[in-house]
Amino acid sequence: MSTGRSHAKLWAAGAAVVSAIAGVASAIAAFSNGSPPPAPSAVPPASSVTVASQPPAGGTASSGAGSSAAGSTAGSVRWTGKVVLGLEGIDLNTIPPQSAKSGFGIRPAAGRSGESSMEVKGTVALWTNAEAPTAQGCRDLLATQSRSNVTVAEGDVVCLVNEKSPIGVLKVTGTRYNEGSYGLVEGELTTWNLRPSS
Repeated sequence: MSTGRSHAKLWAAGAAVVSAIAGVASAIAAFSNGSPPPAPSAVPPASSVTVASQPPAGGTASSGAGSSAAGSTAGSVRWTGKVVLGLEGIDLNTIPPQSAKSGFGIRPAAGRSGESSMEVKGTVALWTNAEAPTAQGCRDLLATQSRSNVTVAEGDVVCLVNEKSPIGVLKVTGTRYNEGSYGLVEGELTTWNLRPSS
């Protein structure tokens, strides 16, 4: 009796093995026929972070092409400081600009205008734009709207040049009608390494 039961167990185990082999064979056949394999467990996609390009503090993002004036030698500041204009005028060619030593004739200079006003004389143009004056801006203004004199008051800004001298800009900080030979004009002067167009 025990021998019969052993044979029955062997037959049952063999049938299970055959069934398993048949299952594997059918899975291989299904894969070979183009059926898709079982879907793998879902993997969450990696998160994507985009960092916006920021311009440097106090500046703008670089476009790759520099401005013709920015950083160029021609548009750089040559000298800046306080000056007092009188009848004798100052020489914009020197660093710092020097008062003329041989009397009047050098421009820009200062003089009285009317009963209480002061003027700046020379090749000058009043800067009226809201933006701060630039070397190129003053050169363009002087080339198109220069005069031989402009009446000024405290706070006015005047572009100026003397023939082929460096171009400058004067911010008027005070006028003294009753001082000097013909009054005085105080201001903050900046000259640039830029001269009038030839």
